[in-house]
Amino acid sequence: MKDAHEQVLSEESKEVWRDHVLQEIVDFLGSRKDEIYENYAKQSEGRLSKEVIEDEGLMDFELAITFLRDKKKWFGLGSGFFKANLIR
Repeated sequence: MKDAHEQVLSEESKEVWRDHVLQEIVDFLGSRKDEIYENYAKQSEGRLSKEVIEDEGLMDFELAITFLRDKKKWFGLGSGFFKANLIR
């Protein structure tokens, strides 16, 4: 019989959590597109215009999240941590 901790950490539960976190990140990035571009414009000398970035789809992202708990052999940070990779 599984204990309560094991049941909470089922693959299905982790996938539901992962989907929620991904949606939060996508919503956060989407709501900050202007601020993201403004920061880029301040920091970059040969910057692309906002119009070019939008026309080329450079503000459209796919996200992948890997829980470090799932990869703790390689990352060693233990449970409760995750990292997000922006993939274009």
